[in-house]
Amino acid sequence: MLWRLVCVAQFYLLLIIYTYLGLTPHPENSVPVFNDLLMHFTGYVVAAFSISFARPHWVLWRRATLLIVYSFAIEIGQHFNPPRTFSMTDMLANSSGVILGLCTVLLLTRYVSVFSSLLYWKTKLQKAPSL
Repeated sequence: MLWRLVCVAQFYLLLIIYTYLGLTPHPENSVPVFNDLLMHFTGYVVAAFSISFARPHWVLWRRATLLIVYSFAIEIGQHFNPPRTFSMTDMLANSSGVILGLCTVLLLTRYVSVFSSLLYWKTKLQKAPSL
């Protein structure tokens, strides 16, 4: 029970952090900025793993849809929050990160039994659901 609670809590905490960083006027005051697109891509790879641990029973397309719609919403919110701006390249980086992250989760679930056991630990499912 505690494991599942931690898995869900870490995902919603991640969303809170991403929302703050995505909508604050100057995120560089909170986090050093290296390569913006790489940070978007890597952040959404992490989000794909995070949602997979929080909601392992959701099929992959549902996880992908939630994360991509969320990232679009953040980008739209930036349009109304100067000096931030909407960026299609950020959206491409976010979506690519989601897809790569979920594909990696899928491969690890299928071929690394320890990962699969950890992902589905304390759930009614003990194996990966279908796509």
